[in-house]
Amino acid sequence: MAHQRSAKEYEPVEIPLNKISERFGHLRIINPQADKSMLQSMEKYGQMTPVVVSRMQQGSYELLDGFKRLRAGRALSLKTLNARVLDLGIRAAKVAIMQLNRAGKSINSMEEALVVNSLYHEDGLSQVEIAVLLGRHKSWVCRRISLIERLSDEVKESIRLGLLPVSIGEELAKLQRSNQDELLKKIHKHHLTWRETRKIVFALQTSFKSMHADILKDPCRLLQAEDSVAMITVRILDPIARQLHQTILNMDIDCLKAAFAISTTELGQFSEREEQLLVSCCKQAVSSIDQAKQELLKAVNAYEAGDKK
Repeated sequence: MAHQRSAKEYEPVEIPLNKISERFGHLRIINPQADKSMLQSMEKYGQMTPVVVSRMQQGSYELLDGFKRLRAGRALSLKTLNARVLDLGIRAAKVAIMQLNRAGKSINSMEEALVVNSLYHEDGLSQVEIAVLLGRHKSWVCRRISLIERLSDEVKESIRLGLLPVSIGEELAKLQRSNQDELLKKIHKHHLTWRETRKIVFALQTSFKSMHADILKDPCRLLQAEDSVAMITVRILDPIARQLHQTILNMDIDCLKAAFAISTTELGQFSEREEQLLVSCCKQAVSSIDQAKQELLKAVNAYEAGDKK
């Protein structure tokens, strides 16, 4: 008869800090501001909730949830932490990291990608096996692995150490690795925001490769030029012309974005239902683009015909 664990065995216990290891620390991203808040909270109120650990051999424990609490505990020179103890293997422990944080929405897309990538490359699980373990579709697993694999090592390390926001990392993932590292230097040097980074990434995506070196050499010049054009446009156009100009400009940008996204995405990675939906959207978009093209050509031809008179 299998041994039944009593409820008491799952109750939190006090564990010495020096017995808690951080083998899975590379799967979580450090947030300096969140760490500071946790330190202040524990300094004032003490530890409010237990960390979660997995029991390992020789009386040691691997931390699964509570990395900020562990760092705060060390900073405060605490001897022990209140912990809930689980008995899990390596693979199950990684799955638990996601499950423990998913409910509280305290795990972001990049951290999910780190866990999935670790299961895939370090533990040798197939994408289908990972999907079953995590209760996700294979296409979701594929996208998470792709997110990590597209990032350069320098960008990944900057994100993991909390030196680069996840949102900016997701933008950099759209670029070639060589361009990622070059733009990363400029982001740190000029303290570029997500919106500014997104504009530069888009400029790189939609320009010829021969122009990339100039864009990356002085990305701030690109941002200043764009702002100047926007200000001039606002000043010289009346409200109706301004609205029409912005609508056409947005359409132009969206078309370029869609073209890039489609050209760099393999539809075969999705389920049959998802693929059918995307193809249906493509057909509808082609019809809308044709209609827009006809109206745009009418406007251009009418203007050019009048200009020649």
